[in-house]
Amino acid sequence: MKIKEDRATLLACIGIAFVFWLLIKLSQTYRAEKQVFFHFEIPSDKALATLAPNDMAVELEGTGWDLLFDFFANRSVRLSYDMSGIEALQLNRAQLRSDILQNLHSNNITILEINPESLNLALEAKLSRLVPIVLRDSLSFAAEHHLRSPARVQPDSVEVTGPVSLVSTIGQWYTDSLRLSNLKSNVNQIVKLEKPARELSLSVNQVEAQIEVEPFTEKKMYVPLVVKNAPEDSLRIFPDKITISCKLGLSKYDAVSFRDFTAEIDFKGISLNAPNNSVPIVITQKPDFVETLQYTPKSARFFIVEKADVSVRDARKSE
Repeated sequence: MKIKEDRATLLACIGIAFVFWLLIKLSQTYRAEKQVFFHFEIPSDKALATLAPNDMAVELEGTGWDLLFDFFANRSVRLSYDMSGIEALQLNRAQLRSDILQNLHSNNITILEINPESLNLALEAKLSRLVPIVLRDSLSFAAEHHLRSPARVQPDSVEVTGPVSLVSTIGQWYTDSLRLSNLKSNVNQIVKLEKPARELSLSVNQVEAQIEVEPFTEKKMYVPLVVKNAPEDSLRIFPDKITISCKLGLSKYDAVSFRDFTAEIDFKGISLNAPNNSVPIVITQKPDFVETLQYTPKSARFFIVEKADVSVRDARKSE
């Protein structure tokens, strides 16, 4: 029984000591940090040219009691400002200190530091503008496959809203990077748009990327040569057509013909007395979607047909 009484006495002494220790501690001066959040009432047709920070930190000094009661009363301070009917709002250090003190629990708390020390806000006309969305992609394909058509996004545009000085300079909006590999079938995938600056807002924050993939095949065609700057009518070339081999998507196979290609030889600057009497062949026109184009031969030989020989040949034909 005596042991229990001694234990109870000990616990009571400890409790009393703790209370006195707490009273002494809370009566001392301490420093603490508090978050201050801002809210601005802005007319619907206006926007802030440069946004204020969402919050700021202030360093307070006061007794433990004052800081403790202030913490439980309001863990943070919220300052609201109405900007209706004004073009700018200037908040200096003194104004910010005064506004913050009015929201503290005790008048005995001192503000030591404010960061930032001032806020200068200006209003501009608000502008909304529809701009195209550009897909930022990195695609690789399985063997013998490629894009059937350029990758698309849905929706293909986004409405950007904000101060006119910023929105008027925006001509397009990019997505986040989309990386896909070993593609051999169609893909539909959600992609987020790049995050806007705090002064701007977007009508959508993600799009659907639509990627059509198809196998490609090889097609061969005979394309006639086009002669440019021929010095004489009696000039003859051999061969008069070349063989073109190209790779294209299966969906385009029947839509492509030799008429979609132009193969030229140009005699400008070519001497007819050259010992090898050859001129290079150049492909000057082809469909944009054609890949890996090859042709043979790479050059044509030329020679001059004498007029007498031409007359004899024509006479023989008339007989």
